[in-house]
Amino acid sequence: MSGRREIQEERQADGKSQEATWEQKVWRSMWVILRALKPLILYLALPAILMCAGMILGRGRNGESLAKTSGNFYYTAGILATFWILYRRSRKRGSSLWEDATLYPKERDVGKILLLLGIGFGCSLTFSAILTLVPFPAILTEGYARASDGVGTGTDPVLAFISTMLLAPVVEEVIFRGYMLNRLLSGFEEREAMFISSLVFALCHVSLAWMAYAFLMGMLLAWVSIREDNILYSVALHIGFNASVLPLWLLNGTGIFDRGWVGLPVKLAVGICGCWAAFCLYRRYRKEEPYA
Repeated sequence: MSGRREIQEERQADGKSQEATWEQKVWRSMWVILRALKPLILYLALPAILMCAGMILGRGRNGESLAKTSGNFYYTAGILATFWILYRRSRKRGSSLWEDATLYPKERDVGKILLLLGIGFGCSLTFSAILTLVPFPAILTEGYARASDGVGTGTDPVLAFISTMLLAPVVEEVIFRGYMLNRLLSGFEEREAMFISSLVFALCHVSLAWMAYAFLMGMLLAWVSIREDNILYSVALHIGFNASVLPLWLLNGTGIFDRGWVGLPVKLAVGICGCWAAFCLYRRYRKEEPYA
């Protein structure tokens, strides 16, 4: 299988074979970044394009109404369309999406996958608890709260949960830690490529607090994908992050978080348990042998 090591070796060999001025280096870096962003632009644009088509077919339905009632449908359709287009493009180039994105489902370690699912789940519970316990200014958290509340509403909440907890993690890892990171590694050092991909990942989120969390999350996802030379493991970690949406939504539905003195210790307990679980599982994962 061809992985990140081959990409980095090719970049190093190319760098040694030719000297470049700083202007040429800047131009090449810009070109690498623009090329790395192409799959992301597709991913961001398709749901909007499909929603515009829905507005036309709906004969006058305005965008706000359509997003509120059918946003889950168009978001899921955009995810599936993105995956299909990337798959077809890889086939036309004589390659495969699995090679281009460094995704190898057959080469899996179930133990590592379970550890990473748990780490992601624990980190997400910790983050959610911090956001609800710490009195951050509304401007820092309102986008996160609105996005979280929107998961259970719309055309089909079940569809929203499937896309949030399964489809989105897979496609986003293919885009960010697959295509984007691989293309960045062809022109940047490993840490630089991780930083750029994580920064872009953070900027795609909707509030300042969520951006900060997404950046740290992106660095961890990038590190895991490089460590294992297989984004299957960052997919598992990402699914763990997103999977906390369901239990938190169910708990919110009971109203337990809003019951005065009862809600505060429950939130605190959720955060502490999540943090402790993530820490213990991460220590266990670090003892696992990385891909050789």
